[in-house]
Amino acid sequence: MDCPKCTHEFEVIKFNDVEIDRCTGCFGIWFDELEQDDLRRLQGAADVDVGDEFVGAKYNKVRDVRCPRCNAPLFHVLHKGSTDITFERCSDCRGSFFDAGEFRDYMDEELFEEFKALFDGLDE
Repeated sequence: MDCPKCTHEFEVIKFNDVEIDRCTGCFGIWFDELEQDDLRRLQGAADVDVGDEFVGAKYNKVRDVRCPRCNAPLFHVLHKGSTDITFERCSDCRGSFFDAGEFRDYMDEELFEEFKALFDGLDE
């Protein structure tokens, strides 16, 4: 399978029991359906995102991309939070592509929300 952004090959990365595909060129990450949610629940999962966020920002500008699994066009999803993240998703196979650094930001956002909920609960 090849990266939809830079066309380098993906390598399979295993974190606990979850296997994901990471580009050997730009270090973007492809998540098959539900893998992103599975990883989000695991402590330290942000470590799979080893890419340079500046390289990721460069490739984030590449807009006309196709799904590496089924070749359908990917659409852009804006995840709003303390850091806005735009990643790509396939409407056919429901996979997602995060440019380098985006999954770390996504995980940081999740961690922020968990801490916020914890501290909000202390005020009650």
